[in-house]
Amino acid sequence: MFFVLTSISVLLPCQSFAQVEPDDSGPLMFSVFPTMGQQGSSVKAEARGVRLDGTHAVWIDGGGFEGRILSVDEIKDPVKPRVDPLEKLKIVGPFYHAAMELKIGATTRSGVHLLRLVSDHGVSNPIGFSVVDAPVTVEAPGSHQTVERSDPFVVPGLISGRIGQPGEVDTYSFSAKKGQELRFETVEVQKFDAAAVTGKFAPELALYRAGGSWFDPHRPTRLLFEGQGSSDLMHENSEGTYRFSEDAQYYLQISGLFGQGCSDCTYQVQAVFNEASSGRLPRTEATFSEWTERSFSRNLRNDWISHLEARSVKASEAVPSKPASPPAGGIPSAADRESKRVGSASPPLVVAKREANTPAGTVGSFSVPAVIEGTIERPGAADTFKLKIDSGQKLAFEIEALDAKPPYFNPRIGIADSQDREFFSNVERRLSMFNNNADPQVYLRNVQPKVFYSFERGGEYTLQVRDITSRYGSSSYQYRILVRPAIPHVGEILVLPKDRPYEVGPGTPKPTSINRINLARREPKKLILLASYEEGFSGDLSFSFTGLPEGVQAFPAVQFSDGRAPLEVTQNPDIIAPKEQKATIVLLANSDAQLTSEPKVVQLRCQPIANGKLGPSLLVREIPLMVVEGVAPREGEKAPSGK
Repeated sequence: MFFVLTSISVLLPCQSFAQVEPDDSGPLMFSVFPTMGQQGSSVKAEARGVRLDGTHAVWIDGGGFEGRILSVDEIKDPVKPRVDPLEKLKIVGPFYHAAMELKIGATTRSGVHLLRLVSDHGVSNPIGFSVVDAPVTVEAPGSHQTVERSDPFVVPGLISGRIGQPGEVDTYSFSAKKGQELRFETVEVQKFDAAAVTGKFAPELALYRAGGSWFDPHRPTRLLFEGQGSSDLMHENSEGTYRFSEDAQYYLQISGLFGQGCSDCTYQVQAVFNEASSGRLPRTEATFSEWTERSFSRNLRNDWISHLEARSVKASEAVPSKPASPPAGGIPSAADRESKRVGSASPPLVVAKREANTPAGTVGSFSVPAVIEGTIERPGAADTFKLKIDSGQKLAFEIEALDAKPPYFNPRIGIADSQDREFFSNVERRLSMFNNNADPQVYLRNVQPKVFYSFERGGEYTLQVRDITSRYGSSSYQYRILVRPAIPHVGEILVLPKDRPYEVGPGTPKPTSINRINLARREPKKLILLASYEEGFSGDLSFSFTGLPEGVQAFPAVQFSDGRAPLEVTQNPDIIAPKEQKATIVLLANSDAQLTSEPKVVQLRCQPIANGKLGPSLLVREIPLMVVEGVAPREGEKAPSGK
């Protein structure tokens, strides 16, 4: 792993803060602007946040950067109530502005890199910085509300901007030729800390052509993207495609949905030809090397079963518990690390596929394991498949959305017997209340990307695939379903900063895992580990840290499980949700532990134990850690015993 770390002396007073994160007193960034740069360029950026006083270094993963801090200043202007997302965080100043310079190497990897700041308080949360291979237009200072004050940019190209105030509109001008087809897309700047993005900023796009109407010749004409006039779906990310009918001057306007705007409301926009592959915003978000399993976006590739088996305890030979040494030159993903442990490839899967533009209907019977592929091309369409299942067989049904994903395409699968009685589906149903007759009142919450079921009787069953509604369907509603025998294994593991009443039911937004540790000497820090037991796994888990600085120790604590409250019970929870187990681990830096001037990446690992056998050592997460000076207790007070 290579990290850029450059220093500059910054002497600013340390001040106290009220209503901040009680579990971490390290620096907290709310935004960085701009958050995009071209390979081989130099970018001057600014970060806003709290506890940035004493910032002396920039820390970026992946290598290929040179960075330095130019200045750190306290922001004097007050936070506007009910406008700026900072107000929702219940954080009261002081706020800081840190100016930095980033030099991006010509061979720096395209994609999202994690940018952090290092200060006397420790290492900050990360914010994604996108490196692209096309020119980037950074919003110029001043107002761009009208076409007369528009900021020019060249298409195809990319824009990095900020909606600084409520009601602000940024206008960009460009020239296009007849017959050109451009795709415009804007996304919120990628942040990786829930505390830094409490209120979601939603950018909105609008396209105009120069030349008005007879009533107002100076007012530009609004143009509709493809699909805007025929669909009632609101895009999660503002986007659209347009084929230009004439050579002319055009204008792209960017604003906040419903007039949103704040000092931290930044955006990224790409305008590219549909067939072009270069210049596109990187879509792969940095995930801190975690294992991700329950997602419609995961790739159910041919070796997916082998990767699941690598997270299980094999009945034959125990896997050595010694973890592999971390390689130099970057952080590979957890899947890449664990794939090295995979032995022989899984047998080829039977593929049942309904080709596009063919009538929907029933495909011939097939046995498992198998892969099912198809497309819900029109509203109300449904694909039906026949499966031969043995008595007592335990099967997992995993769903991947290849193009459109929720909230647009919500793939629903249902399994029925020969009498057309549906046994189960991937629809999550919640119990909301009991009526006066003690009858349960159930509502539909969403669809899940995975279900697990044990069939008592064998025979031929029917699997039906459709959208959860009958209103939508298109060529982008493509799906892939993997039907396979159950593999008891360790699923996703969250690392939480403290014990809270987290709801871990299916469909519930998962709490955000920690992304850094600032460990004060003599102050224990407790971490909550929330592990998923997938497909009948019933063993134990052992957690350990590797790479801890000298003087820092990890101590296992109590392992426990939580039950759901009565009004949060999900119907058929064993089918659509894994069992959850909690454990705790405590980190403690001794009083003589050496303070660190830069973060050190430590590894949290997990080893499953089942039937007296050890499983593989699994990488849970790689976490930057710093040892900082704790707050000295006042006279007559005891030192803090933990958090």
